[in-house]
Amino acid sequence: MNPDLQRRLPALRHSAQERPLGLYLHVPFCLDRCTYCSFATTRDRSLQPETVRQLIAEVGAWGAALERPAVDTLYLGGGTPSLLSPAELESLTDALHAAFDLAPLAEATLEANPGTVDLAWLQGARNLGWDRISLGVQALDDGLLGRLGRIHGAAQALEALALAERAGFRRRSADLMVGIPGQSLSKVVEDARTLAVTGIDHLSVYLLDLDKACPLRGDIDAGRLTLPSEDEVADAFEALQEELPHLGLAPYEISNYARPGAESIHNTRYWERRPYLGLGPSAASQLGAFRWTETGVIPAWTEGRGDVDLQELDAAEALAEIPLLGLRLHRGVNWGDLRERAEALNLRPLVDAWEIRLRTFAKEGLVVWENDQLSLSPRGMLVSNGILEMFV
Repeated sequence: MNPDLQRRLPALRHSAQERPLGLYLHVPFCLDRCTYCSFATTRDRSLQPETVRQLIAEVGAWGAALERPAVDTLYLGGGTPSLLSPAELESLTDALHAAFDLAPLAEATLEANPGTVDLAWLQGARNLGWDRISLGVQALDDGLLGRLGRIHGAAQALEALALAERAGFRRRSADLMVGIPGQSLSKVVEDARTLAVTGIDHLSVYLLDLDKACPLRGDIDAGRLTLPSEDEVADAFEALQEELPHLGLAPYEISNYARPGAESIHNTRYWERRPYLGLGPSAASQLGAFRWTETGVIPAWTEGRGDVDLQELDAAEALAEIPLLGLRLHRGVNWGDLRERAEALNLRPLVDAWEIRLRTFAKEGLVVWENDQLSLSPRGMLVSNGILEMFV
């Protein structure tokens, strides 16, 4: 364990024992790298056995350090967790059961690439207790998928969703990307309809993000490809806001839609600022006032080296994160509770300053006050970054 974390272990342990944690594990391996990807991933599969061993060791070490805390959500992300062999997935799952109290477990999610799964692998994962799967579909157009560097086609994505259902996954989620060069509004809506018809109970709609260096960013900058305009992207999001509820998928967060009761429990904990522990290269954790991120240098992490970026949030920073994250949820934030917390922390002037700006946004129809509940309007969701930046 990093020395800085070791020194704070009593406080971390206390926080971990207060209420159940979410546990995220990062599997950084991919068959190929998508043209838009800036995550901590690698195609060097020679590192996989040792990385899995290190993950298992970290699971055991943190379970012991935090005195076997209760965990109510698991999330296996990446990268491509579906590249784990059945034996690796079983060993990792066994380690989790040995190190943590999983009695309150409400959800165990794993991500998968449609181009890397078959029925036997999916059945094995389901038999190990993983009960929710998130498939990175992104689009149902082979030309767009090729532009993104995806290793699967549209037909394979739909087949993977069907195979997951056959394997016993009753909770299936798909990712749909908006803002791809060459993507039309009609195609976005058509893909959403097609995915909804498969019976998925959750859809995540993401805007193509090219803020960091990646091959697709280079093509855009060189003029070889052109992104849809901001108006076209906004029109696509508005069309989905209109269409998806008619398909049984109601919005519950800026980018996420679900059938009743099928919201992602694990991801919701981030927006509610509930505690979580992240293990693996680039994984983030938050326990009490402390937040840290593991090194994203995969060989260094695998060898137990690399820096950990550790922050201790002060009271004002922690308070600001409540609306910063909570307003992403469609139900919004109980502003009366926030005021009371601010009073107790002698931070009421900070909340007063926020309210001045929020009243302006309310007049513009971007936020809605219902008694003490504050939420973004549908139009506010489209420009959420400009609203939420006040809390940063």
